[in-house]
Formats: sequence, structure tokens, C-alpha cells
Amino acid sequence: MQQVLFRIPIRIDGWLPNGIPIYGFGAMLFLTFLLVTWLACRRAAKEGISKEFMQDLAMWLFIGGIVGARLSSVILEGVPLWQFFMIWDGGLILYGSIIGGLLTYLVFYFLVIRRRGISAWKLTDAAVPCFALGICLGRIGCLLNGCCYGSVACPDCPQIHFPFSSPARLVLVQEGLQTAAGFSMDDNAADRRSVGAVDPNSPAARSGLQAGDVIVQADGQPIASYKELQDYLGRNWPRGKNDLALTVKRGPNEVNLPSFRPLTLGLHPTQLYESISMLLLFGLLLAYYPFRRNPGELAGIVMAGYGIHRYLNELLRADPRPIGFERYISVILVGLGVALWIWRRYMQPASSASVAPPSHLAARSLAGTSR
Repeated sequence: MQQVLFRIPIRIDGWLPNGIPIYGFGAMLFLTFLLVTWLACRRAAKEGISKEFMQDLAMWLFIGGIVGARLSSVILEGVPLWQFFMIWDGGLILYGSIIGGLLTYLVFYFLVIRRRGISAWKLTDAAVPCFALGICLGRIGCLLNGCCYGSVACPDCPQIHFPFSSPARLVLVQEGLQTAAGFSMDDNAADRRSVGAVDPNSPAARSGLQAGDVIVQADGQPIASYKELQDYLGRNWPRGKNDLALTVKRGPNEVNLPSFRPLTLGLHPTQLYESISMLLLFGLLLAYYPFRRNPGELAGIVMAGYGIHRYLNELLRADPRPIGFERYISVILVGLGVALWIWRRYMQPASSASVAPPSHLAARSLAGTSR
């Protein structure tokens, strides 16, 4: 996880004292858009669709998808409306993005696609592999941001430990599954800033923190009460900051402890599961493309494939989100995808244009005939 990749050294007092942050989630979103648009243009050219047209469509779908993802987050997750444009903080629901993209596509279809006589099914088959690749890369952005995380993993399961600035850490602390930074406070001490116990295997213990220490500073900021410590380690924690340095009072002396990096419990790496799953789906779509009987079959495969993956992946996720909404949509998506594939594959006359082999396969066929 790396919420802030780097900072541009342009400082503005009172607003950007540390420079302009370049967030991992936003950077991956931007790079994904560029790569997916480039690939979509190349694939569309094979279907006789111009690059300029595909670039225009990609821009409109991107905007519609972001609006849909953000609106669904506002409606279903209670994100304040004034934070609507703060997409670098996350808060994007993928199924909301899909719905927003589909609605945008329908508008674009009636205003542009139909008037130009472009085959919507060919356009779809050119675009859907890019959809799978886009999710694959987008989930890497989720991993960098620390969102869309999994539940606590079993000891023998693949797992990932997130750093202090991750959203998972706050949720795990609220649910009582772990302490904020590897130590707990002594509720019975006269000074509530006193450390009660320290996990012997935690980075806090390796930094030298001991039971009975009284925390008087955190990252150089004076801590006058337990509430100030709680606020600093909770909602006031700076985004992208993962290390913590404590100054403690031990007997008559104050001791500056070296900084340490607290970690969460091991969680299922659901972001990586989705990236791997979508990369496999992307490969399947490319491999199946030469064998389709009719345009539109790839759309059915990607709908069913993603729906199955998403339903299973939801069983491992633990981040706050509209679980019922996403599971129901997954089931509906699988049903619609299977029905669409059967319809395009078996209930439509085979299109001779769609089954024409790629140029290199055609060349091999002719070479074999000449022998």
C-alpha cells in the first residue's frame, strides 16, 4: 500500500505545507484510462471503427462511469455530497460505474453510433476485453489506496498486512480485533496516557515501548490527555503517513523512541485476487475472439465471468460497502451474461465477417493449401 506515491515540491502555507501529493489511486486511474483507451483504439481498428471515434467514446464512458460510481457511493455509503469530486480519496463503487457507463453508452448510441451506422455488437466486442484489463489495473490502485480490503485471513491463507494509514486499520480497531498501533492503554492508571500492554511481536515492542510508559508526545506533538492521543491515532491521522514516533516518560526521564510502522492483522488480498482474475478473463477473451460465431459473444462472457468472480470475492471482503446490492447485481449479471452468450452464439445466423480468421492464421491456411 502506498497512498501517496510522491509529492511535487510546490508548497502553499496553510493548504499544501508538504507539497502537492500524487496519490497512488488517482495515478493508477489515470494510467489505466490511457492504456485501456489505446488498446480499445487498436481493437476497434480491426472492426473498421476509427480511432478518433473510439477516443471520443472512451472519454464519455470514463466521465459517465466516474459519475455513476460516485453517485452510488453518495447514495449507498453516505459520502457527503460536497466530497463528490474528491475521487482521489476513493469512494467509487464499481457496479455504480458500470451502470453510469451503460447509461452514457445508451445516450451516445442514439446520438452518435446509430447515426453513423456503426455495429454496436462489433463495438462491444472491441471494448469488453479492455473492461477486464481496466479492472485488473484499477484494483492495483485500490491496493495502493488500501480500500476494497478483505477480511481477516486464516493462518495458512495468503494474506497482506496494511500500514497505519489504511482504512482497514480503523475498522479493525473499531471492531476490537486489534489495537491501533500494537499496544493498549492502562484504563486503571492515574494518568490515562500510560501504556498498559505491548504486543511482544509488534513493531511497537521492537521500538522499545514498554508497559508503564507514559506517552507525552507523538511525532513531536505534545499529548496532554488520553483523548488527544486517541484523536491523533484515529480520525486526525495524516493520509499516507505510516510511521509513528513516540516520546514517553519512563520514571523521571523522557525517552525518545525510534519511529516504527504499525501494521494490521493479515487480511485476504482481495484486490490482488481481482487483478489476477481479471487478467485471466482478459486472456480468455482475447483467445476466444477468433472463434466467435457472432459479434456480441464476448460481452456475454465478460458479464458472466465478472459476475461469478465478484460474487465469490465478496465472500472474502470486509470493507464497508453495500454488500446486498453488489451480490444481487453479480447474480443478475451472470444470468444476463449467459443468456446473451447463448443468444448471440446459437440463436443468431452466423456472421461470416465475425468468423474470419486473423491474418496470420489465414496465411498459414493458404500456405498449407499450396503444398
